[in-house]
Amino acid sequence: MHAYEIADARAASDDTRVSARSWMVFALTFALMLLDFIDRQIVTSMFPYLQAEWQLSDKQLGGLTSVVALTVALGTLPIAVLADRWGRVKAIVAMALVWSGATLACGAASSYSMLLMARASVGLGEAGYGPAGAAILGGIFPKRLHSAIFGAFQAAGVLGGILGVMLGGWLAANYGWKAAFGVVAVPGIVLALCYLWVRDPGQTPAQASTVSFWSALKRAFILFKKPIVLWACVGGALQLFVVLSLYSWLPSFFHRSYGVPASKAGTYAAAIILLGALGSVAWGYAVDRWGRGDFGRRLHMVALGCALCGGFLMTGFILMPIGQWQWVCLMVGGFCATCSIGAVPAVVMEVAHPGIRATALALVAMAQNLFGQALGPLSTGMLSDTLGLDRALGLASTAALLAAGTFVWAGMAHRRMAQTGN
Repeated sequence: MHAYEIADARAASDDTRVSARSWMVFALTFALMLLDFIDRQIVTSMFPYLQAEWQLSDKQLGGLTSVVALTVALGTLPIAVLADRWGRVKAIVAMALVWSGATLACGAASSYSMLLMARASVGLGEAGYGPAGAAILGGIFPKRLHSAIFGAFQAAGVLGGILGVMLGGWLAANYGWKAAFGVVAVPGIVLALCYLWVRDPGQTPAQASTVSFWSALKRAFILFKKPIVLWACVGGALQLFVVLSLYSWLPSFFHRSYGVPASKAGTYAAAIILLGALGSVAWGYAVDRWGRGDFGRRLHMVALGCALCGGFLMTGFILMPIGQWQWVCLMVGGFCATCSIGAVPAVVMEVAHPGIRATALALVAMAQNLFGQALGPLSTGMLSDTLGLDRALGLASTAALLAAGTFVWAGMAHRRMAQTGN
């Protein structure tokens, strides 16, 4: 292990300092996460253009977002296991090159089926990046900062979503939707090559080679025997159902309900998504501050955020007429929507062995992508075809209330287990 790797690992274990190199690694990892979600979310602002060109239904449009989450869910676990075994840095570089190349292919699509296949390839490239990146960050930052660091890391995804919807609408309006995909693909290739500079502090190559694929997988699945891990993953999936439904359909909502031009609808949506990015950091800090040393208190704080999110979004979409008060409800709901994205991986990281951190976080990502992000946009699109988009988004927001109850249950289950010693 290199000297600076030892220093970073020591800093993470003794909670005393954070090196400058750690912050540089964070910056690179953050930037790639940003591009990851730009490539993932850029298509949402193109929905009006794609619908006009190919006469697509809302169900088909939602599929362009959901298929990415689906392939992420299916690919994240095996890729993360391989990353733990053969090297997280090399895996991250390879994944970034694949998703950037697939984004270029999206711009070459000449039919809905071709675009759907290219979008699926984007998800395959992105599979495992979040767990691998978080595992690297978890090894170089102290535990006292984990929820905040992971919240900030996940905020890169939210910010990427903002840039994606803003750039998608503007580029599509000025240069066509095909060119828009090409513009956002190139930076990912450049940053992927820059990431070769990073070293993984979690394990040496010799240690990694002794961990078999099936052994790492088995050790990670054992984590689900812990109630706090199981129910935190369920709650996180329910909350992400709301987040991805909201972020995927907000541009179309403003275009249809407020009469905003398609080229500017992404900017309106970006205001609420930006609040989500700020919320992910703020809620991560609050969870760390309130629940220091107590997993149950952490998850009860997350439950509060989920309850506020569901209440305000349901009120805004279903009860409020178009106007100022609807905006207030959507902004507060958007700020609270990201309350779980830092806390859930932090909880799992702290109960997982360092050698399987990426694999453990991949299980979280698999559950959240498969049952949350993949189902959210598609289900909301199907409801929209029948009920209208505003009511569909209101109904989708009820999942946040279910998430709140799940996080409360997870905290109580953990306390019972701690008291009984089981």
